[in-house]
Amino acid sequence: MEQLIISPANLKQQALKIWKRGDFHRSYLQNINYFPLQIPIKNISAKNLLANFGELQEAIYMLRQDSNKHGYAIVDKVITHRQLGEQTIPATIVFNTEAIFLSYLAKTTEFSQFKSLAQQTIQQHKLLKDWIIRYPFKIMKYVDVWLKLLKVCLYFNNNPQPNCYIRQLDIKGVDSKFIEQHKGILNELLPLILTEQDYHQDITGLNNHGFERRYGLLYDQPLIRLRILDSELAIQGLTDLTLTVDEFKLLNIDTKTVFIAENKVNGLAFPNYPKAIVIFGLGYSVNLLANAKCLHNNDLYYWGDIDTHGFAILSRLRQYYPQVQSLLMDQQTLEKFSELAVYESLGKSEQKAVSHLTDKENTLYQQLQKSLLRLEQERISFLYLQEHLNWLK
Repeated sequence: MEQLIISPANLKQQALKIWKRGDFHRSYLQNINYFPLQIPIKNISAKNLLANFGELQEAIYMLRQDSNKHGYAIVDKVITHRQLGEQTIPATIVFNTEAIFLSYLAKTTEFSQFKSLAQQTIQQHKLLKDWIIRYPFKIMKYVDVWLKLLKVCLYFNNNPQPNCYIRQLDIKGVDSKFIEQHKGILNELLPLILTEQDYHQDITGLNNHGFERRYGLLYDQPLIRLRILDSELAIQGLTDLTLTVDEFKLLNIDTKTVFIAENKVNGLAFPNYPKAIVIFGLGYSVNLLANAKCLHNNDLYYWGDIDTHGFAILSRLRQYYPQVQSLLMDQQTLEKFSELAVYESLGKSEQKAVSHLTDKENTLYQQLQKSLLRLEQERISFLYLQEHLNWLK
């Protein structure tokens, strides 16, 4: 049967929906009087009034009992029914005060916490007021740690781009693990209080140490491994080097040629070559090579597997260095060593279109997407590599 009048349970649901919209919280922050809060009750048709008069009286009685219990008011209206005469029917539920509304929802303590935290936040960081108005419930999501979050914000406001590890930040009552665990919310708050000069706006995500890079912190950088292929270029006798990304980008070495090999063992076994180095073992992380001094004004060669991923990595590298040429990643090499080729599963293959391949490379890439063949670079004979390198010289 259709509900004749709002039940106490349904009223509670409607009141909770109003609470969850956050308008009540916003009115507090904006000094807008939210009360009296009215919830209208839908009209009852004359037909339903007559057909279900007994049930209606019972429902009205239950609603009035709930009203007496919780303190909200019921505004009635008088309707005249042709057969039943004048009837007094509830028309509107009214919460006259904040206290009644909060008590009804059992939110008195929660809202008191919200007001206290919001006041402290705005007192310390006025620029966060608009954010709180927009996302009032985020404070309560982090209610147990909110004051610590404010301490971290205050620290960065006073010490922008500290150029140290998170472990070294000296914030009273806040340890480094706390910051590590709350990078997401901090990344929402910090841009609102810092000036444009105090953080890197172009870095947005948290992947690859995005938080540290954005706010000027040190971090455990990825490592670049390389071999110097010409003994005359050795650095104090060293030819096998592992450098942090920043160190690598500053490396100034008198090379004319740079090879980039996907496979680690192939990098270790790469033949000597005049005025050259080989970088190896990065896979899809070739983006780490962007803006490196030793890669500019050099002949660049990328040697990857002849499979969908090898060409996808080549395409990624060319975003940073369009002059990169592929090495032993052609139809001729695939055919010469075809008996050593294997198949990769469709689910593990790269099926997206890429944008930085030559016509011949793209043709082979599309062919591999269909055939799912893959020829790993370590299956190509060392002699064949040597012959090709001699031809390059």
